[in-house]
Amino acid sequence: MNDLIPPEDITKWIPGRKTIDSTAQGWRGLTLMGYRYAGLEVEIPPMRDYMIVVYQDADTSMRRRCNGPWQTEKLRPGSISLLTRGEQSTWQWDDAINVRHIYLGHSAISETAAQIFDRDLASIDIADRVCTTDNMIQFCLNMLEQEYSGFGVGECLFIDALRTQLAVHLIRNYADIAIKETHIGTLGSNLRKVVSEYIEESLGDRIHLEDLASIAGLSPFHFSRRFKLEFGVTPHAFVIQRKIKKAKALLLKRDLPLKAIAADCGFSDQSHMNRTFRKVLGITPAEYRRSA
Repeated sequence: MNDLIPPEDITKWIPGRKTIDSTAQGWRGLTLMGYRYAGLEVEIPPMRDYMIVVYQDADTSMRRRCNGPWQTEKLRPGSISLLTRGEQSTWQWDDAINVRHIYLGHSAISETAAQIFDRDLASIDIADRVCTTDNMIQFCLNMLEQEYSGFGVGECLFIDALRTQLAVHLIRNYADIAIKETHIGTLGSNLRKVVSEYIEESLGDRIHLEDLASIAGLSPFHFSRRFKLEFGVTPHAFVIQRKIKKAKALLLKRDLPLKAIAADCGFSDQSHMNRTFRKVLGITPAEYRRSA
């Protein structure tokens, strides 16, 4: 598809006040935007990504048209609209609305579908929906907002997991496709060792789910499921455990500043390490050092 519009250019077609923009966060295949709009009638161009709109305080009628008659739905807080990629449509609403946009990349859907369902994207149809309710999408939005605000503890690995979770959820619930059953095994002792060693050696860097999955020769979705069977926790939780374990060992060296320990263990800064310690252990690194 040519001339598809990326998320950061949507304001050229839908004028509004931007309230959230995750493009500087470096999330791969996933973007979170927030806007405040007045009542409008707009032509939405063919988008590069699948677009999920979550209405924060809506109480208005939403009308949509795409090569046919208008569809009208009453929107309320928590309502959700889905827009497929690569298709132009007209949307019209009367009242001011406050929204969150979640953009999911084409590769996230196509790769997930190929691995889980043994199909390519040509066999998948995710149609527009003017209004629906979806607790899983709302949950994912809440997690994304926490990460965006700096209150999350998983960074890129957690975002990778959320992206895969959203892709699976959309395909399962909104795509015209039959689900193919798959056998779930474990990683095996050799892969377990290789993956564990990679994580230990990379704690000071950003660890992406795709990087771990490629080591095992699996899709991110299959890797996550097998990893949890093998280790008892998700890859994100395991990495957090290892970061904390390494930090606890370094905290015993009284001459090392907390800032240096945070950097060496892969936390974005000392505050990030403090939040993680408090969330997981109930105490700060400084309190742990004093008690040790």
